[in-house]
Amino acid sequence: MNPADAPFELGEWLVQPRLNRLSRSGGTVVQLEPKMMDVLVCLARNPGDVVSREALIDAVWPEVFISESVLTRAIAGLRRALGDDARSPSFIETISKRGYRLIGPAAPAPVAQAAVRSTGFPGGSYVVGQWVRAQGFYGRSAQLAEVLDGPRNGFWIVGTRRRGKTSFLKQLEHVATAAPERRLLPVFWDLQGVDDLDALAFSLEEALADAEPRLEDVGLAVAEIIDPDVFRMLGTLRRRLRADHRTLFLLCDEAEALQTLATRSEAAIGRLRRALLAHDGVRTVISSGPRLWDLATGSATSPFLDGFLPPLYLGRLRPETSHALIRQHHLSDEERPELTDDDVDAICHWGGGHPFLLQLLSKRVIEYGGVDRAVAAVAGDRSVTSLFEVDLDLLDDQQRSILSSLAENHGPGVEDDSPALLELQQLGLVERGDSDEIRVAMPLFGLTRHRSQFDRQLQEGV
Repeated sequence: MNPADAPFELGEWLVQPRLNRLSRSGGTVVQLEPKMMDVLVCLARNPGDVVSREALIDAVWPEVFISESVLTRAIAGLRRALGDDARSPSFIETISKRGYRLIGPAAPAPVAQAAVRSTGFPGGSYVVGQWVRAQGFYGRSAQLAEVLDGPRNGFWIVGTRRRGKTSFLKQLEHVATAAPERRLLPVFWDLQGVDDLDALAFSLEEALADAEPRLEDVGLAVAEIIDPDVFRMLGTLRRRLRADHRTLFLLCDEAEALQTLATRSEAAIGRLRRALLAHDGVRTVISSGPRLWDLATGSATSPFLDGFLPPLYLGRLRPETSHALIRQHHLSDEERPELTDDDVDAICHWGGGHPFLLQLLSKRVIEYGGVDRAVAAVAGDRSVTSLFEVDLDLLDDQQRSILSSLAENHGPGVEDDSPALLELQQLGLVERGDSDEIRVAMPLFGLTRHRSQFDRQLQEGV
């Protein structure tokens, strides 16, 4: 038997990873989803030690993009299965800003061998598909400055998949926490899967549990804020912070979920808009893909996005930022990857300023020892082709037509100042070349659609 499949005891529970089963005396049996069991096994590998969110995601979902909410919900599901309480845990404890730890021993000893991959090179320091912050966060200085220091109190962050929307929110959380003089209290609120007011309240309760140490530092107890009514929770939190001359800094990820909420209750989405855009005591940032434009219409008097516009786009990284990311400038000289200037230029070309593609390409160049093989591998990577497919699905019909035409070298087929083309530029999907021609910003997009052109383009030194 694989040691990772070996049963172990956790308190009164018998954990059987191979069967995805928890059982205890009295006949209670609980079946877990496989990934949920994998998370438990990873925690049990080092009981009592903190396992970071990044390490758990990397071990359970290796090189597959997931939002952090997937892990949050797996932890919540484990707690429900074990009969645990996030505020007074007996099994799984949330360690703010660090991760999770399993309380108490897991016996017998043979537990999970889902080891976290090395962070050393080759390729290990690139973060492929997960969020980053602090020194690992590159660029977006103008957008950060506008959110933190601008006059508005509502912001919509727009980007296609894996552009760094969650990382942007996490960087805002980091900066606000590290600068108490701003008197912003950040709460990272993951909205993924929210489809009614009960789910909205539950997701806010989870967010407050994660922010509990920060709340306690300013004299607020989560238990005094929790309420079945999400609007009362938001109101209580905002008023309590305002009384201490602080501002609630709501960082709302995966805001596409609000479209479902809007279709079910126009009144509820209107109340939520008013709560998120209260004039005093709250600053709100929502992030999503471009489809949230649907909420710019609706109620004739107050569409949901009023107050969050104009949007802030997370498009292409600047060339100097792309170079710094590829070079991993936040590391010491001894820790940085060994890449030639030609390698870096080629990665910049093929990655098109897309942070995920830049890091994936860099990782593959290190692993395969050359750009050509790395590009071939990434162009055939299902996660990349899926990324482009979903990006296309996020666009409207005219934008899809423009992007497809450009990928086939037919030109955009619209006026240079058309709204559809301008938004594609803001999203970082198209760019203007040195001769002012419009072209696809990521050459890899064309390769994934036309693999037969790959060898010819490489031979021509494109």
